[in-house]
Amino acid sequence: MIHRLAIFAATLVAAAGLAVGLVIAGLAPATAPVAAEPASAPLATTEVPPPVVQVDTVYLTPKATPEDVVVTKIVTASRNGDGENENEGSDD
Repeated sequence: MIHRLAIFAATLVAAAGLAVGLVIAGLAPATAPVAAEPASAPLATTEVPPPVVQVDTVYLTPKATPEDVVVTKIVTASRNGDGENENEGSDD
């Protein structure tokens, strides 16, 4: 029971802390509504067309291809008879 009371009290403290933080930050609801400002008339502007961009061809040197590496690995047969398939088929 004491745990439930402690959780309830912690919830109230957290909610109060959040409310105080929002008021300090200015995010609390306003007490009086703010009147809307009238929109100003649009300014007369002359649109400048975007400049024409000429695309040049760019040639890049190709990446150097790595040389081929050949790995040759020779595995010798086991001589002591410990091979796993040495008696395959003989136990039939």
